[in-house]
Amino acid sequence: MTPEKDYQQRSLKTLADFLRRCSKPLPVSTAFFEAQGANSITPSGYIPVVAAGLSTEMPYVCLRVPTGGGKTVMAAYAVGIVKDELLHADRAIALWLVPNITILNQTVDALRDKRHFYRRALDASCGGPVEVMRIDEALNLSRATADGATVVIVSTIQAFRVEDPTGRKVYEQNSVFAEHLLNVPADRVADLFPGADDKPKPSLVNALRLRRPIVIVDEAHNARTPLSYTALGALKPSCVIEFTATPSTGGTVIVEKEKVANPPSNVLHRVSAAELKAANMVKLPLRVSTRHPSQKEQLLSDALTLRSDLERLAAAESQETGEYLRPILLIQAERVDACEPLRERLVAEYGIERDHIKISTGSKEELEDIANIINTAKCQVRHIITVQKLREGWDCPFAYVLCSLQETRSATAIEQIVGRVLRLPNQKLKQHPDLNCAYVFSLSPEIQTVLAELQNALENNGFTKAEAERIIIPNQQGTLPIGSQPKTVTLTPTTQLDVAAVKAQPAVLAGKVKVDENTGALTIYVPLSKDEGEQLTACGTTAEAKQAIEQAVTQVREAEKAFGGSGATRMPSPYEQQMDFVVPLLSVWEENRWFEFESTLLLECPWKLSAKDASLDPTYDPTKRPAGKAGRVDVNEKGAVETSTVQEAEAEDFVGTLHQQVLQLSGTGDWTMEALIGWLDSHLDHSDITSAESASFLRKVIQGLIARFDITDVSTLALDRFRLRDEIEARINQHRDTERKEAFKQWLLPTSDLAVTDEHVLNFKTISYEPSWLYEGGHQFKKHYFGSKPGELREKRADGKLTEEFNCACYIDNMPEVKFWMRNLSQKKHSSFKLQTSTGWFYPDFVCMLNDGRVLVIEYKGEHLIGESGEKAAVGAVWASRSGGKCLFVMPSSEKFEEITKVASTSAA
Repeated sequence: MTPEKDYQQRSLKTLADFLRRCSKPLPVSTAFFEAQGANSITPSGYIPVVAAGLSTEMPYVCLRVPTGGGKTVMAAYAVGIVKDELLHADRAIALWLVPNITILNQTVDALRDKRHFYRRALDASCGGPVEVMRIDEALNLSRATADGATVVIVSTIQAFRVEDPTGRKVYEQNSVFAEHLLNVPADRVADLFPGADDKPKPSLVNALRLRRPIVIVDEAHNARTPLSYTALGALKPSCVIEFTATPSTGGTVIVEKEKVANPPSNVLHRVSAAELKAANMVKLPLRVSTRHPSQKEQLLSDALTLRSDLERLAAAESQETGEYLRPILLIQAERVDACEPLRERLVAEYGIERDHIKISTGSKEELEDIANIINTAKCQVRHIITVQKLREGWDCPFAYVLCSLQETRSATAIEQIVGRVLRLPNQKLKQHPDLNCAYVFSLSPEIQTVLAELQNALENNGFTKAEAERIIIPNQQGTLPIGSQPKTVTLTPTTQLDVAAVKAQPAVLAGKVKVDENTGALTIYVPLSKDEGEQLTACGTTAEAKQAIEQAVTQVREAEKAFGGSGATRMPSPYEQQMDFVVPLLSVWEENRWFEFESTLLLECPWKLSAKDASLDPTYDPTKRPAGKAGRVDVNEKGAVETSTVQEAEAEDFVGTLHQQVLQLSGTGDWTMEALIGWLDSHLDHSDITSAESASFLRKVIQGLIARFDITDVSTLALDRFRLRDEIEARINQHRDTERKEAFKQWLLPTSDLAVTDEHVLNFKTISYEPSWLYEGGHQFKKHYFGSKPGELREKRADGKLTEEFNCACYIDNMPEVKFWMRNLSQKKHSSFKLQTSTGWFYPDFVCMLNDGRVLVIEYKGEHLIGESGEKAAVGAVWASRSGGKCLFVMPSSEKFEEITKVASTSAA
């Protein structure tokens, strides 16, 4: 079982890659840098947290996931990833820290429910027995449970502070933990807090220190303080993995009247709003309507009407798809004492049933007794009245509309609530577009004030400033993807709108305005100049129609100004205009249909792994473990652990020490060759190799090691099974790469079945562009298909010089032969153009549509990388050669951009 969302898989893959590099071992800063680079992330520096008990070489990283991105399920998968990739253990203790008791109870309930997808993710990642308990229940944790299962203890960080009552119990002597301290290795005694007799005190905190817990921090921005670091250091963790929408940016804090540096979060991987939108996780865009404070009743009526309209759409959706929806309106009252009168007014004046309305404030909480507000028609809640914020931990994707009746608001009033309306029910796109959006109604004399406040609120829910600017749409009708802010006015053709007059102005309005002559829908995509606005308004045939058009023109202009734009007219992007951008794929005809050429075709016939050389790297010695602070660990002929003292400090070999300590507690076990083969087989990815072939190869490996190192007990190898797994995996990959390279060469021959056909294509018009980040420089690209801000294009290097990719993009943007182009996103397999090589997918840097209809693909390589690009150049050439002249491929180097023009200028076949 793996996460179903691509961005979750990419984030966790980066985490696994980072931890695998740490366990090599590499310095944590090097592992951090390399893992980001290997996963197409712009590398950043690693800054350790300096605190007592926290080694500077301990992995302490953050995964940034905006609100609605599924942080909890990712954290569940992370437990097993850390256990396997860093600890090299079959069992572990994970301390799962949450911000408050409400979320603690919700998390425990979900992780204990074996039907819940959080628990299924935990079981799948840990691959063995799992026990979940609250921190108070952990005060009775038996050694048998700790030895026999992966134990997840859910707690608040406050529970490990001695000033907290639970914290005192965590540190207090507790006879339950006496058995945990039996036969403690001599080198570990100094790691444990002493009791009155100077011997290790039997306590929960010592049991945790002994086992080097994995620490998962949910909403980690709440736990980056000197007090929190002190509490974490007392646990002697193996690592700290943060999950938050808003990572710490660092700064200083006051400790005992002195300024102390507080380092920023080490963000290993960032998830963007575009990725969430593409994965159907959030309702976007966010549509905003405002009224003057004197029109409070009209605003409330607008919100109530919209909620009713959405419920009718939800009923139609249910008939078409079977999905149950019940849109909920959140009403932000002015004061707590205004909530009950407001409910009475909703009942008396608007005819809403009392059972449909609940109040959620600090002094009156009516949501606590509602166990399941969604997924059941029995629940009648449709309106929730609150003031500052909803009950902590409350989560309901059915919340669609937020109506704020507060005339003057604190800076955080909307911020605390807006995140509640962002989650998309059932993570599934709805057929009715209006059910894919969220809605905000607010009192303000100027819409710009509300837009700025909502932008700030979104930033505090994990969206970047650039993302927040693009997902708020003022008073929009209809919907377009992220990045557009159109306004649609629907008028009656012939009686309210002169369709012919609109169409008669192509030189002025072409591309900026679209009219549907059948429905009378007039869509304004971009700000219009004064003359353009007047000419469009003149196309209305009644005073009401002219006023509606004029208002729409103003709103589009003012919306762009509100987000820092000039409000000046511009051309809409080709994507906004829904222009086709069709790119044929490299394909193979099989089973009466076209399939994209991909890796499974390289090894369609099972290959004989059993016939391959089973010798491992000559430097690998299973009887010699990595050094740690207590010395080298050897395994004798009987499989027993033996240590010898050396001088390394833990900070110098954090991972060596960690592996040694895990090994000491794991015991030798009772292993047979077949059991070890079975374990290795289940921990190796060999979907392209039969189980019989895998088992035969593994037996050869084990027999070879036994003979080479004169091992008499297979338990010796079992104790080193994680390192052994890594060595075997590397050897299998060498053989696999050889086989794939040979198969790849055959597919590239002129006689192969590879083809490029119009019947199997990728049309960028139909996909969601999901960059992890947008271009942040000042250059205005004119021809980029998705607008002036390409995705994942960096303008400058660390030394301040322009990047070669940026220079290449500028060159393409100025080519007269190019109609439009796009920055192709690496690792986004469902929304990018890709070609298969022997080792994996190849994502070219740029894809262009030429004016003559041909497609030009460009892979830019600096001079230092040209030698590594043989297969990419070969498969690109095959793709172009089999397209019948419709596709072109070029790989310029060292800023020799004239090579691009030369290829683009060739005559069409």
